Amino acid sequence: MATLTSEEIQAIHSKCSNDWRLNRELYIFHQEKALTKQIDIDNENYTEFTIRYNSKRQVILTISKYYHKQNERLAVTSGAYKRIMLEETAVKRKNVNNLIAFTGKLTESKLLELEKSKETEVKRILQGE
Repeated sequence: MATLTSEEIQAIHSKCSNDWRLNRELYIFHQEKALTKQIDIDNENYTEFTIRYNSKRQVILTISKYYHKQNERLAVTSGAYKRIMLEETAVKRKNVNNLIAFTGKLTESKLLELEKSKETEVKRILQGE
């Protein structure tokens, strides 16, 4: 996979809505284009939301909680995460533009609601009822 230039990364960021950004770590270490948004819970805790493809080429949202102690370089997670299927239909090509399309729908309030939801409530939240 070709390396993205800073201009290409900026172009992806400008297409995203609601402060979503390309996850540079996933791209650098795994050559995977995924979009990430962090929401601070307090001074030491944040939740990270990532829109990505699974192995079946379906679009999913993963939700992970992190603890970042002040004056520490790295945040820590328990490794537990929540996975939500955003699009069950498999795509032919893993295109970042398909992921960008979800950024307009996934606002901060909707993401926090999804984080707290049970599996049976996900469809209602995503449809905006």
